Amino acid sequence: MGKLSHTSETAIAITFLVMNLSTWLWRLFLDFLCQCMSSTPFYATSIS
Repeated sequence: MGKLSHTSETAIAITFLVMNLSTWLWRLFLDFLCQCMSSTPFYATSIS
């Protein structure tokens, strides 16, 4: 909670930045996970 208008604007901008970064990192993690799963199918070895 900022008392000045400039402080409030900065807090809102930082909130949007953090939200965008968390979305980007989540997508990067899912991409990494999908690549790991496709290159080493660990479930195929456990069935044999």
